[in-house]
Amino acid sequence: MGATKTYHRIGRTLVIPSELIAAQIGPLLCKDLCGMINIRRLTTATLGCTALFVVAGCKSIPGSEEPSPPPRVYSPRPASPEEEITLIHADSEVFAAVVRAQLRAGTDEYPFRIDELRYDPRPYGTRSGYPEWSAGVEGAAPELYFARAGQSAIGQIAENRKQILQMRKVPEGSPFNYPQCAGVMVPPPPPPPRGSTSTARAKRQNVHAGCPKKPESYVTVGLPLRGQPEGLKKIRDSRGELVDLNGDVWTTLVDEYLAGPSGWSHTQHAWVFKRSRWTGRLELAATIQTGIVE
Repeated sequence: MGATKTYHRIGRTLVIPSELIAAQIGPLLCKDLCGMINIRRLTTATLGCTALFVVAGCKSIPGSEEPSPPPRVYSPRPASPEEEITLIHADSEVFAAVVRAQLRAGTDEYPFRIDELRYDPRPYGTRSGYPEWSAGVEGAAPELYFARAGQSAIGQIAENRKQILQMRKVPEGSPFNYPQCAGVMVPPPPPPPRGSTSTARAKRQNVHAGCPKKPESYVTVGLPLRGQPEGLKKIRDSRGELVDLNGDVWTTLVDEYLAGPSGWSHTQHAWVFKRSRWTGRLELAATIQTGIVE
């Protein structure tokens, strides 16, 4: 029996006698052999390229175990002496505008009149002069507008605020702490179940027993923010109107802490000021509530 040619296929092997091949295509010529070699080379090259594409494609798919890039950490730079002077002047003007607007407040709409009004002269009411936690408002970080001031500059800001309060005859205030006083919205505990003894009824806790007998308050004012932060644009203010101001605009965060016989509350508003074309002073243009805890 003559020689045979073997073709390998997926799943089986097909054997064809060489005589049958010669009868079908005749003797192989040199050009035919060259053509077959070229076709075989082309097929081999095509398969090789396909394998490379498959491997490259597999490598381009990110694995689920690959670690995500670390988040960018914002590190504020220290302010230069010239920048600190600019911040001090801007803070004095904005703080004076806050006190002036608060003293004009009534009882119909926010800002409301505060009878026991006291101001903490320190920015944000903190030792560092910077907020201890984020306000939750995009663009409200003071370092986005002014480089971080040193403690000497923060001390000068507090001294200037004290002078403004003295000129307006407004007393200073410091934080108060009533750990046994619940918020004004905290309900009293439910009554004891039926059948309980009179002693259990007498021990029913009063959540406002540790509150002050007279109303107390203190207000903190943040550092000035130039313009209107992005998180406060095109949203409704305390009057229900959309706020989108242009021109010479300044914003600051005002926190009000109130305590009385019925409990305590903490509210935060962004006060937005715009410079008047007629008086040249900053006038309160809008207030936006940014937080409340009761």
